[in-house]
Amino acid sequence: MTMLRPDKFTELNRSLIYVVALLIKLFKENNYKCSYGKLYNDLEKQIGDDALYFFLPAIDFLFLLGRIDYYIESDVLELKI
Repeated sequence: MTMLRPDKFTELNRSLIYVVALLIKLFKENNYKCSYGKLYNDLEKQIGDDALYFFLPAIDFLFLLGRIDYYIESDVLELKI
C-alpha cells in the first residue's frame, strides 16, 4: 500500500518526495518544459501504477513551492530553475 504521509515503514521509492525528484529529473531531460500527458506517461514508465496515485500530489507540491508554472493554452508545465 502506498501512502502520501510517510511513516517509519514507508519505502523511499514509494514516497511523494521520491516522485517529486523523478519529476524534476524528467523536466531536466526535456529542457525544463513538458506536456502534462508526456510527463505522466514518462513517470508511469518508471514507477508503474503508482503514478496514478502520486502524479497529481507531486505536481501540486511543486506548484505550491512555486517551482512550476502551467500554461493552459499549450498544456505545458515548466520547471523554474
